Amino acid sequence: MFVSLNKKFIYTVISFFIITALIFLYSFYLTYGLRFQDELKSTISRNRQYINLLYENNLMKKEFVKLSRTYPELKLSQEFFTQESSAVENTISREKRRIMQLQKSYDDRYASIYEGIKIIAASSILIILSLLLLWFLLKRWVITPLKILADVSKKVAEGNLSQRAIPYKQRYFLDETDFLTDTFNNMLDKLEQSISEIQTTENFLQKIIDGIPDGLRVIDQDHNIIIANKAYYKQVGTQDKNLKCYEATQHRNSPCNTKIGACPLNEICYKKKKQIHVIQQFVHDPNKHLYIHAAPLKIGKKLLLIEIIRDLSDDIKFSHQQKLSSLGFMATSVAHEMKNHLGAVRIILERILESKDISQSEQNKLLQLILQQVIESSAVPERLLKLSRLSTNDTQEINCYDNIKDIISLMDYEAKTHGISIKIEGDKDITIIGNENDFKMVLINLILNAIKAGKNDGEIVISLNKNKKYNFIKIKDDGCGIAEDILPHIFDPFYSDGKEGSIGGTGLGLAIVKSIMDKMKSKITVESEIGVGTCFSLQFPAINKK
Repeated sequence: MFVSLNKKFIYTVISFFIITALIFLYSFYLTYGLRFQDELKSTISRNRQYINLLYENNLMKKEFVKLSRTYPELKLSQEFFTQESSAVENTISREKRRIMQLQKSYDDRYASIYEGIKIIAASSILIILSLLLLWFLLKRWVITPLKILADVSKKVAEGNLSQRAIPYKQRYFLDETDFLTDTFNNMLDKLEQSISEIQTTENFLQKIIDGIPDGLRVIDQDHNIIIANKAYYKQVGTQDKNLKCYEATQHRNSPCNTKIGACPLNEICYKKKKQIHVIQQFVHDPNKHLYIHAAPLKIGKKLLLIEIIRDLSDDIKFSHQQKLSSLGFMATSVAHEMKNHLGAVRIILERILESKDISQSEQNKLLQLILQQVIESSAVPERLLKLSRLSTNDTQEINCYDNIKDIISLMDYEAKTHGISIKIEGDKDITIIGNENDFKMVLINLILNAIKAGKNDGEIVISLNKNKKYNFIKIKDDGCGIAEDILPHIFDPFYSDGKEGSIGGTGLGLAIVKSIMDKMKSKITVESEIGVGTCFSLQFPAINKK
């Protein structure tokens, strides 16, 4: 129950005054009144006893007189009767006067008590007036400023940070409450400024994460979404920021069943894993497969979960675009090879047209050469078209040697332009399981990197070998090499050192290679030495004939 400070002060003063007055009056009554009454009673009782003795003495004398009359032989002197009678009367008179004096003394005492009570009453009135004056000053100097501060604090707590505590009186002499008011206003100014800066920072942070193409969200251990970006809300198909994570993604009323699928929150926060990778489908678009990378985010003692959600269909399109970009490097090689074949056809046709006495057998031979050149020219764009098609998830047996020869033929002109020769050696009977277009994409990226890193009169050697468990392909160049501190990062997306003589580029080629190798459940490693060259080793599982 709320009771204002003003009422508390009034009720306290009244209660204190009443209790103090009652205690004082009661103590005064016990100290003086009862004692006076006891003394008066004791004196009156003693005097009454004394008077009774005198009366009894007088009665006894009368009895003696009667006896003297009855018995004449008993003689009493007249002086006895006279002296005793006068003594008794004097004693009685004296005692009466004493009683009257005592009565008057007691009356005077009670009169002084009455005067004391009047003094107490007058003092009480003065005390009450003093307390009222004290209350007025206290209200003016303390209660009212505190009430103003309390009202402003309530409005600030409701979110109105523009409120300030304004004194209701003109201040000539400053006191502690004035300093408190000024300090409170300064605190509100700094608080408003700090909140404004925080809001600006939050808006800046929100704009940054909204610029991330992948979905991003941060959730706490109670499944509440702390922050998320536009890409995430697009993935879940709602802008409601008050939904739990399972409500937004799966339209559930309770957390997901961890027995059916892995829950990143459960794995990170309760099983204490460092990070987790899962693939999920959201109810909003069940045809899309979403790759979720989750990691813990500890702020103070609070443990949060940050998730990066990537649409894998976008990666497939991006990988296809990367393929098309890589094919651009081979366009000049294709054009050169087509030009060579067409040039040969032109020379043969000119010879046929210029020769007047050409035999039928020679003419057939020349036509056979033209046919051969046309066939070889048709194979060049056909190989290019195979690479440009969008990859599917179909797997098949891939003859590594034949596919590598096709890639070399497409990239031969690019290599010769840089003064580099490409040769293939080793086992020709190596077969792996996978997607043919993906396999060619791996070779194109690695051979292009080797061409860029190579030097004039350099050589790229592609070797193939196998054992019972694995098939191996090595692509080795004698180029500039890769620095030791850069080597661990070459498979990271968008990583490119940008130094002269290095491979350079967008930093996506090797990331795509690593992704394809992981997809094929294979392994890629690299060894390099500055000024000596680089060797990429591909390890594929051997085909299980069963």
